[in-house]
Amino acid sequence: MRLVVLGGSGSSTPELFDALADWPGGIERRPPLEVVLVGRTAERLNVVVAACRARIGSGPALTVTGDTDRRRALEGADVVLNQVRIGGYAARAFDESFPWQAGIPGEETMGPGGFANAVRTVPALRPTWLDIAQVASTALVVNLTNPAGIVQAAALAEHPGLKVVSVCDSPMPILDRIAERLGRDRAGVWARYIGMNHVGWWVPEDCDGPDLLESLADLATGNDPLDVRLQGAIAAPYVRYYLHPDRILSAQQGKPTRAQTLQQLEASLLAGYRADPAADLPRRGAVVWYRMAVLAYLDAWIYGTGEGPVIAGILNANLVPSLPSDVVIELPHRISGPADLRPIEPVTLPGLPASLLQAHAAYESLAVRALLPGADEEAAIRALAANPMVHGTDRAVGIWHAIQAGPQG
Repeated sequence: MRLVVLGGSGSSTPELFDALADWPGGIERRPPLEVVLVGRTAERLNVVVAACRARIGSGPALTVTGDTDRRRALEGADVVLNQVRIGGYAARAFDESFPWQAGIPGEETMGPGGFANAVRTVPALRPTWLDIAQVASTALVVNLTNPAGIVQAAALAEHPGLKVVSVCDSPMPILDRIAERLGRDRAGVWARYIGMNHVGWWVPEDCDGPDLLESLADLATGNDPLDVRLQGAIAAPYVRYYLHPDRILSAQQGKPTRAQTLQQLEASLLAGYRADPAADLPRRGAVVWYRMAVLAYLDAWIYGTGEGPVIAGILNANLVPSLPSDVVIELPHRISGPADLRPIEPVTLPGLPASLLQAHAAYESLAVRALLPGADEEAAIRALAANPMVHGTDRAVGIWHAIQAGPQG
């Protein structure tokens, strides 16, 4: 398998190789792999490649090379992993801080920060999707680049023939904890998840009462027992940005952004890789989402899921009739073999989560349209006004002007 990693010179990429050494289901299941890391700067790319080679270990054949020529690297690709970060951590720091001026929490995937990220990222990725369509049209494309749903939907709007899925580890740990707490089959618990990237819920069985839900409240990050009762479901971690924006804003102000912390870690890691590629350095924690989201999906793509589903983002295309057809939804799937991905019939969300998801989906649909070639400024303001964290056109206009004055990558 030829695995091409776009954004391969990222400081967390060596953790992909930590994950490859711990392939889901056992190292013997890992196929022989030719990994090609694609980066813009040869010097940095070479540093990261050396650090990755130091982590290869034992197991089936595994090689890693680097290339600054994206089209050349894509030739013969079986799988393309997109993890580029347009503008780097400096741009993410802007996304996570400028919304404070409007009294809104900062985040790179939610609210105004998520839209600013999309404004910068979607146009910059347009040549990448064209290259894949022309050079590696049959490859499976696994997208990690945020805001994942908008990025994927925009790619498919211009290149509907691409095979793109988005994967995210965000809902997976909480689903596993629910299964463990309730003593239920993991596959059955995962099958009751529905949402979009960073906005999703586990829906209890019809026979589950309110006492059971309240007993799970401590598993829902940022939610309290009242939140769980009101929703009638267990929310994935980022839903708290819609439920408690004021709490999050208060907690963020006066502190470094997550991007600033990661920027310092990145500088430390790159310096460490240069000094000794095999050094045991602090980890970002990326190995968790590489293994749980990316490699678990690839293992299912190769061998099938059996009875246990995987969760991935795909184009809605009326799978959930209450949501726009052009948005990317996150659902459990079963895979019986390569390219045979079958969504499990979606569960029905209770009232409050359903209204939150519909509002979020309406925003993402407008955001994708606003970022397609030929869209005007009013389309961007319209999308911002529809964002559930913005509330109103006056605010949307001010936020749009702030985005225009910020980094564009």
